Amino acid sequence: MTGTQDIFGTNPVDVVIMAAGKGTRMKSKLPKVLHRLAGRALLQHVGDTAAALAARQVTVITGHGADEVEQALGASNSRAFELDFVRQEPQLGTGHAVQQAVPVLRDDGIVVILSGDVPLTQANTLQQLIAS
Repeated sequence: MTGTQDIFGTNPVDVVIMAAGKGTRMKSKLPKVLHRLAGRALLQHVGDTAAALAARQVTVITGHGADEVEQALGASNSRAFELDFVRQEPQLGTGHAVQQAVPVLRDDGIVVILSGDVPLTQANTLQQLIAS
């Protein structure tokens, strides 16, 4: 039994992180989820939130700059969760992005979908959402 199961009953929590966008409004060639906040990539902060939820599995949807994004998060993954990457090619919107993760998700968990460019969502906020 994982920590997630202790918190949320018998259903483990799996996290999907959307990280495929270009970030054209940022006017940068760097994938937007790799821009830094407080010395770390935005995506790394979101990964920390998943770890704080005691996620069993984290699936990151990549697209623009996929190799760079996957390498950055994979290299920093010393967490207790299983890390998977799926590609969204072509990028056809948010709903399409989530569809790419469906084949790798297990059918016995609660799925939380997070945006890789929103690093300030707190784990306790998500825990309250899951509990309700």
